Amino acid sequence: MVRQIKYTVEHIVCSLLFFILFFFIPDMVCVGQTVSAKSVLIKGLEAYKNGDWTSAIFLLRQSRSLKEDDSPETLYMLIMSELYSADYKSASSDCDVYISRYPESCYISYVEYQKGRTSYYLGDYNRAVLLLSDFCHRYPGHEMYASALFWMAEAFYAGYNYDQAQALYERIVTDFPLDAKAAEAQYRIETVEQRRREEKLIYLLKMTGEEYLSAKEEYEKQLKTYKTEGLVGLQRELKTEQDKSGALAAALEEQKRKNAELQSTVDSLQTASAGIRQEEPPEKNSDILELKKKAREIQSLMNSNAEE
Repeated sequence: MVRQIKYTVEHIVCSLLFFILFFFIPDMVCVGQTVSAKSVLIKGLEAYKNGDWTSAIFLLRQSRSLKEDDSPETLYMLIMSELYSADYKSASSDCDVYISRYPESCYISYVEYQKGRTSYYLGDYNRAVLLLSDFCHRYPGHEMYASALFWMAEAFYAGYNYDQAQALYERIVTDFPLDAKAAEAQYRIETVEQRRREEKLIYLLKMTGEEYLSAKEEYEKQLKTYKTEGLVGLQRELKTEQDKSGALAAALEEQKRKNAELQSTVDSLQTASAGIRQEEPPEKNSDILELKKKAREIQSLMNSNAEE
């Protein structure tokens, strides 16, 4: 796009400037010194032709400051030098100056086009679309029409409006197949399709990731609930076992008490039996035999309780 301007409109501009320099621009006096405006402008043009944009910008600005009424051609060359050097902010500002000062210039359409393009490079995509759209409506047969469509599409593309961008790219390929922007537009169409696939994949990954995080959160929540419920259950079971242990301990104490009573009874019976044996023979005393029997039964019972 830039080369296209450089070898058409700008070539004419350079020729006109040289013609004006040699025949119409006189020497001027500035700050007490004689300064040749013509020589400054010639150096600026030479820097421009050699691609020395920094020098071209400096000299063209100096040339404009030395002239009481600088020409639209000089300002246009300055704008293009700023564009080539990627000083888009200055280029945009000088485009505004040009449009306000030279609305009837034969280069006004090119400046309006460049104003839209500088808006794109400055990241103001909505304004770029607006300016370039106005350009297309005002100059439907302009040689930069396809380029204006392309930069509109680029603005839509940069703003993630792929449908609008693709429609413009396809129009360039269909309606302007021989234009320099047709190949770039075709490439962009393929890029849009790839970007859509990438965004769809990113969306699916995002949804999958959100589902994973949700499932993980739910799992951790349930795990925490299970742990809490398990702890409560263990505490309940421990309490139950403690109650059982207490009951068993109480039963054991009661059994020990009963055993002690039985032991006391056995001891008493054995003492009585010993006294009776000393007084009478056991075989003649039926009461003694009965006591022995009871003593054996009690002893057997005590042994059984002890084993339990």
